[in-house]
Amino acid sequence: MKKKSTIYDVAKKAGVSPSTVSRVMNAPEIVAENTRQKVASAVKELSYIPNMIAANMPRKRTNYIGLIIPDITNIFFSNLVRGVQDVCEKYGYSVLVVNSDDSQEKEGRYLKLLYSRRVDGVILTVAGYQEEEFPEEELSLLKKMNIVLIDREINGMTAPIVKVNNFGGAYSAVKYLLKMGHKKILHLAGIEGTKTNQERRGGYLSALIESHINWKKELNADFRLDAAYQKIMNYWPQIKNSDELPTAIFAANDLMAIGALKAFTQLKVQVPEEVSIIGFDNIPFSDCTHPPLTTIAQPTYLMGQRAVETLINLISKKRIKKFIELETELIERDSVSRREV
Repeated sequence: MKKKSTIYDVAKKAGVSPSTVSRVMNAPEIVAENTRQKVASAVKELSYIPNMIAANMPRKRTNYIGLIIPDITNIFFSNLVRGVQDVCEKYGYSVLVVNSDDSQEKEGRYLKLLYSRRVDGVILTVAGYQEEEFPEEELSLLKKMNIVLIDREINGMTAPIVKVNNFGGAYSAVKYLLKMGHKKILHLAGIEGTKTNQERRGGYLSALIESHINWKKELNADFRLDAAYQKIMNYWPQIKNSDELPTAIFAANDLMAIGALKAFTQLKVQVPEEVSIIGFDNIPFSDCTHPPLTTIAQPTYLMGQRAVETLINLISKKRIKKFIELETELIERDSVSRREV
């Protein structure tokens, strides 16, 4: 059997101290770029994965579960984390929550860190890049761990996943706008390439096609409030006196809908009198916007609960359901008005 590489092997290969290797692995932002590159090259060449237990020792339970989310500032994840923590507490598990900042590099680093900390399993919402581009090194590591995915899938991996009916939720949002008389519906889309974005776009397009609506327009705002705000601020003045002016917006999450509301306030565009807006998520405080946001609610707390229950059963080698899809609900508030023809 090939001898497992150690931190000392990496340090020798990179020409640095073992403590520098440790800093690069755990806090790279405090290490010079050229040093990070030398260490990263040595790690890759030696296939080094830090591990607190010798390779021939059995991995015992630690009663820790890792939770990796892409954006801790996104309020969508607050109820999800609460659902995870409540179930973990019930079963005697502690949760290590880490934020990937939608970064491949950070996500890979945290996966290695959680593996080295011997967590019993990981609940993961993949960072926002195309699933087919999931790095091979991280994919290989994931296959060694007990993993449950939330919301976003990974090509090449058959891990259990808990998600909502994204297609159905988006479809019902656009059908609602159509029922309210809107025929020019702009789609504020999420992160290009993610399955979540593809499914919600699919629901948007399907509702339009079914109703024989040819007008369609999309702006990509990466699921972020500031991106949506800037997109509307740049786009609206260009089309405000043209036939391209939409009467309604379907935002693929509430943060983008709120970003659009912020932009319209500055542009002095009245919502819903001049343009209607519907979001997706029903995040906390979506009923505190002006006007209160009509949205598609997804049960984020329940998603967290189901993910932990599935992971605990996976850890205990019990039978599990590999695919759990939860339904959404239309929440009518004041950001959509009827369009008189």
